[in-house]
Amino acid sequence: MHPDILSEVKESQEQYGDSHDDRDHKSRMLEIFQDFDTRVLELLKLAQPSSVRLWKLWDMDPPSQRCHGTLALLGDAALPFLPHIGQGAACAIEDAACISAIFPLGTDPQDVPARLRLYEEIREGRSTKIHAFSRSLGRDLEPGNEDARLNRALMAKEYFPYIFGHDEFVHSSKRLNGWLESRK
Repeated sequence: MHPDILSEVKESQEQYGDSHDDRDHKSRMLEIFQDFDTRVLELLKLAQPSSVRLWKLWDMDPPSQRCHGTLALLGDAALPFLPHIGQGAACAIEDAACISAIFPLGTDPQDVPARLRLYEEIREGRSTKIHAFSRSLGRDLEPGNEDARLNRALMAKEYFPYIFGHDEFVHSSKRLNGWLESRK
């Protein structure tokens, strides 16, 4: 469970530090979800009290680089997402699609560092933009932040086509072809 009430986070951190706390949070979870469909509530009631934990969401800035030599970070290791638009796994899949496009079978091992730099160039802009969008949508969860709630619909209209109308394999393949042409 990820608390959105600052007092719960503070109380938990004072007692348990930055790790999860081991208290029973099942009753609090059921209270938070009380307005959900009864089927959801019935499912939540099946949880063992000891399995419901309180975890703080960590918001991190994008790293200064994703690659170094022949090492590359993908998915949450490259850029951890807040869960507000559910794009963490999707961007990890896009990272993998990019890697698969720029490293076709038979790629010369000597090209690995240069192609990983290309991966970094390709993925940085898009994933950073989606990360920023997720972060901004999370602000509407803050109590009293009506401006963020009003902007959510406008932002969704702009960003959702950007997020869901993209084929990373095709995009990365085109970028690879341009990169290869520039090296001739």
